[in-house]
Amino acid sequence: MGRVGYQLEPGRQAGWTFVVGRGFIAALPDDTPSAVTATLAALVTAPHVEAEALVALLPLGGETPTAHFAVIVQRAPTDEDGIPVSVIARGDVAVDVFSVGGSRRFSAGGIRPWLLADFRSVIGLTIGFAGRPVVPAAGLGSGHPFGLGSVDATTLFWSLSDLALPAPAPADAAPGAADPPDDPPDDATIIHAGGNQSPADADTVLGRPARATPRAAAAHPVRPAEARLRFRLPNGEEIPLDRPSHVGRRPRPPRIASGAPARLVNVDSPTSAVSGTHLEIRQEGSSVVVTDLGSTNGSIVIPPRGRRLRLHPGQSLTVLPGTTVDIGDGNIIEILPAAGTTPAQ
Repeated sequence: MGRVGYQLEPGRQAGWTFVVGRGFIAALPDDTPSAVTATLAALVTAPHVEAEALVALLPLGGETPTAHFAVIVQRAPTDEDGIPVSVIARGDVAVDVFSVGGSRRFSAGGIRPWLLADFRSVIGLTIGFAGRPVVPAAGLGSGHPFGLGSVDATTLFWSLSDLALPAPAPADAAPGAADPPDDPPDDATIIHAGGNQSPADADTVLGRPARATPRAAAAHPVRPAEARLRFRLPNGEEIPLDRPSHVGRRPRPPRIASGAPARLVNVDSPTSAVSGTHLEIRQEGSSVVVTDLGSTNGSIVIPPRGRRLRLHPGQSLTVLPGTTVDIGDGNIIEILPAAGTTPAQ
């Protein structure tokens, strides 16, 4: 997934809690309620996380809103050097985005509820307060190495591990000549303001992506040590997530199978609101990924915390135990925690 490092300036409060996952990086103020941080940390092993779903887990209003945050996810891979990423920011946070040609600083300023930008050919990032100086590209390898999880720090550094970083500018070069931080976005950057845009279509690991067949990993069985989550059907039947399950009115196996065959789960749908093969449910690490398999009417995801989300045809979402998914005709599927635990655990 590339290299991640963090820096904590001596004698200074950290300022940020960084949550680093396989599918995303999030920066939250270090006084963010622990329940919010724990919700994001529970998703760190998931390979696919929707950016909009991550933002939906953050309280943007009420008595204790998350006034400052950044969320970074990868978009669909291309053949260019580096990877495409989407960055969502709000408040006093800045993300310096590096490509082979230099860097640019992205921040939301006063735009509410948040600002989104899509970048191409990204080889590195730094995340921290908006007023900090821009580091040269050679500094992307700074900080204490870090893996998956959460850490309190002042700045986070991320870089691709298999690309050579640009050499720093000569010592006699004018400051900022090589890496102007505040240039307006060029044609490789698309910016959207507000929360009514869809930030990303296919969010995966922040790393050098393999050119794999799309969704090839979806049919891989869960390793026995991880086969502990389940889901409950409207009739009370509980089904283990030891392999992917396809739920629908008359579900069919995928045309191209990889790994263990999917379990076919039939549900009643008198009005045909549920499609023949409507929803896939599979376990990835300690999380669950639900995917709408091109249904006619879509699916409604109701997380234990946060707002309802409509899962459009073909869209995937990483969810926590306690989430319910409404696929129509009264068919509400509940994601269950491991036996002997509760959703909060």
